[in-house]
Amino acid sequence: MIVKSELQNGQIVIPLPKNFEIKSGTIFEAKINEHGIITLTPTNFVPDTMEDLLKDWEGPYHYPNDLTEWDGIKPVGDELW
Repeated sequence: MIVKSELQNGQIVIPLPKNFEIKSGTIFEAKINEHGIITLTPTNFVPDTMEDLLKDWEGPYHYPNDLTEWDGIKPVGDELW
């Protein structure tokens, strides 16, 4: 199958067909080898901290002081962290 890359919001996007059954929001590890072959590997990444969640955000992330009390609370439902 041949697909065409597109420029969207300053990023190169490669559309993948719906029949691949990839859920929206799936996180991939992207690699490109010395021959230009791109590999996307789905991950089960769930961040442990807000810093991990926002590590690639524009600029450094500063944890708000008013949220520190939430750090020790255990999840009671289907929360990710």
